[in-house]
Amino acid sequence: MTAILHSTTVRRLIHAKRDWVFHAFTRAEALEQWFSPSPEITLDVLQFDFRAGGQYRFRYAMTDGSNPVLGGHFECIDPPSLLSFTWIWEEPDPHAGIPTRVRVEFREDESSTEVILTHSQIPAQDIADRHAAGWEATLDRLEDLAK
Repeated sequence: MTAILHSTTVRRLIHAKRDWVFHAFTRAEALEQWFSPSPEITLDVLQFDFRAGGQYRFRYAMTDGSNPVLGGHFECIDPPSLLSFTWIWEEPDPHAGIPTRVRVEFREDESSTEVILTHSQIPAQDIADRHAAGWEATLDRLEDLAK
């Protein structure tokens, strides 16, 4: 039996040049400023080898005191238009070890950039829905940073 995999796509118009938006996704120090769904949830970049095949690991500090960790590797880097990477939660997350994929397209639109983020290979619709909400809130933070 073939498993049914799910995906979610989030689109956002960020009022900043494409190079700025791309760099916000591709520099560890920039990610620590905005790459979480809430200002109360902080991100520590544990590893960030930004090249095709390079590894990354992030640890979040949640408001409940937990510290979930996720990681993966960069699959495609095509500045400033495309970035793709695997996304794998670590133990004790209930979805630990399940590799999913994130693809981010950056489309220039005069002085703004359309970000099209697709998170795919997700094993269940409820998990896809949670990721969609997380990505929406995370891109809200990027939009605020760009102001």
